[in-house]
Amino acid sequence: MNTFSLLDTVAKQPLPLLILDFDGTVCLGDGPVLAYADAAATFLPESARQELKDAVDAFLSHDPEAAAYKDGYAAVAALAGTRVSHEQLDWAYAESRRRLASGEVEISTAPGLASFLESLSGKVLRVLLTNAPVIGVHESLTKLGLADVVDAVVPEAGKPENFTPLLTTLLAHRAPYELMSVGDVWLNDIEPALRAGCATAFIDRFEHRTGAANLSATHFELLYPGITAWASHPEKFSTVHPSSTNHPDNAAPLPEKAQL
Repeated sequence: MNTFSLLDTVAKQPLPLLILDFDGTVCLGDGPVLAYADAAATFLPESARQELKDAVDAFLSHDPEAAAYKDGYAAVAALAGTRVSHEQLDWAYAESRRRLASGEVEISTAPGLASFLESLSGKVLRVLLTNAPVIGVHESLTKLGLADVVDAVVPEAGKPENFTPLLTTLLAHRAPYELMSVGDVWLNDIEPALRAGCATAFIDRFEHRTGAANLSATHFELLYPGITAWASHPEKFSTVHPSSTNHPDNAAPLPEKAQL
């Protein structure tokens, strides 16, 4: 089944839609990013390879001296700069996904996520919508014990640019409040859904406070109660949880997310 027919099938289901991002949301751990950095570093002079890895490590460990990026993937691409071409970064990303699929990369998930998603069975349709290619996704869901609590997987979604047309399809048979988007990159996962009138839950790991969301927390598990409230009464959710942010209006935009 191709992406378009899968989306059409999902859209016709009567249940509200819980849209979940993959990397940084369902699949946690810095392993995939470090694998990306490791692969990208092979294109640098040997003297510069450790420098790249150290800079990525500093960002991931919340070093106050590290520059801000939207996520680890954006950090790798920005720190590699013009020394690594787009084609080489694409290869490095593909290599990191191969390592993810083969189980070479350490990953984890939010505490209690399998049980939480199981508790939503029959209440919402749980859809994984990711920019990542399919390689590594199903393998990771199985490894994390989530394969049976995700109803559909849509890879290579092309967020943020393609999220708006995807939302048009997904909302063809339901009100916007019957869809909630959960993710860790505001521009990709939250802004398009919020603009369409959907419910949103932002995992702000690096406390960027990038923009508005109905729910926001540094860790996915802190969002479970709010998501449960939405699943129980989608039509009332936005009244109780209006979208809000304390993001300063003059904050500089963060570098774009490179791959996911």
